[in-house]
Amino acid sequence: MRRRDLLAGTTGAVCGLAGCTGSTFERLQTDRSSTDDDPAGDSSDTTQSNSGDTIEVGDPDEVPFPDAHPPHEFELRNEGKTDRTVSVTITADGDDDNGDDDRDGETGALLERDLELAAGDGLTLVLVEPRSYTVTVTTSSDDGTSESTVTDGVDRDPFDCTRSRTTLTLRDTGTQTESTSTSISCPVPAVADASLEVGERECAAETDDDSATVEFADETVIVDGEITTPTPCHGLSLAETDYDERRDILSITVAVGDQESDTCTDCLGTADYEAQIGLEGRYPGHVEIYHETRDETQRITAAEH
Repeated sequence: MRRRDLLAGTTGAVCGLAGCTGSTFERLQTDRSSTDDDPAGDSSDTTQSNSGDTIEVGDPDEVPFPDAHPPHEFELRNEGKTDRTVSVTITADGDDDNGDDDRDGETGALLERDLELAAGDGLTLVLVEPRSYTVTVTTSSDDGTSESTVTDGVDRDPFDCTRSRTTLTLRDTGTQTESTSTSISCPVPAVADASLEVGERECAAETDDDSATVEFADETVIVDGEITTPTPCHGLSLAETDYDERRDILSITVAVGDQESDTCTDCLGTADYEAQIGLEGRYPGHVEIYHETRDETQRITAAEH
C-alpha cells in the first residue's frame, strides 16, 4: 500500500492500527512550544492546549490511492469571549473501506479528548481514512451555566476526489455548523498488473454453479470465483481486464481454455480461482465479472465501490 507523508503542520496523531503500540490516546501528541514540562506522550493528561493545532485521526498508510482520497477537515472555532474546554468524541460508522477497526477497546471511539480552545482560536481535526464518522462536541456556555452538545455525521463520499471541510463555530449565542467541498482532478484507474491463480479442479456436483465475489483491498481488486468447465482438466485464463472510463467500470473476464491432460475423468468439471488486479490511480466505481466458454460469455456478478 502506498504511503503518504503526513500533512504539513500536523502536530498530533491518533493511531490504533497494526504496527502501532499503545492506546489511541497515548498516540495523540501535541507539540506545544510554550509548555516544556508537560510530556506529549502522557496519556493521563486529558486536557491539552491546542491553539492553532492540527490533530490527525487515522493512519495515512491505510489510505488507498491518497491522491484520490484527500482527508476531511473538521475545524473547531471558538468565537466567544472566553476560553472553553471542548469535549470531542469521534467514532467510525462501520468498516467502510477498511477491514481493520482502530477503535479504543473500552470506549469504542477513535478519539475521545478534552481540548482547550482559547477565545478566538481554532483546532482542526484531520479525518484521514475514507470512512464514515460521527463527531460529537460538547461545550459549556461562556458563563458556565449550561452545556450544549453538537453531533455531526461525516459520510465517506466526500473523501472521493473531493476536498471537504466542516467548521463548527462556538459563539456566545450558540453554535453554527458549515460544510464546504471542492472537487479535485480525479485520477483515472489503470491496471498495473493482473494475475490468476487456479485452485482445486474436480467433477462438478449438481449444486455447483458459476459464482464470484469481489473485494477491494490494498489498491487491488480481488475476485474469488468458481467456474464450470467441460472437464476437470480444462485450464483457465484471465482473458480481459478492461476499464471503461465513460462508465467507470472495470470488466474482468475469466475464460475456460483447452484441456491440459490427454486423459481425464469424463465429467463436467468445476474450478476455483482467485484473480488479483493491481491498480493505479484509484478504485473504479464498478466492477463486473464475466465467465467465458467457447459457447458463451455471461456476467456472473457486479460490485460497486
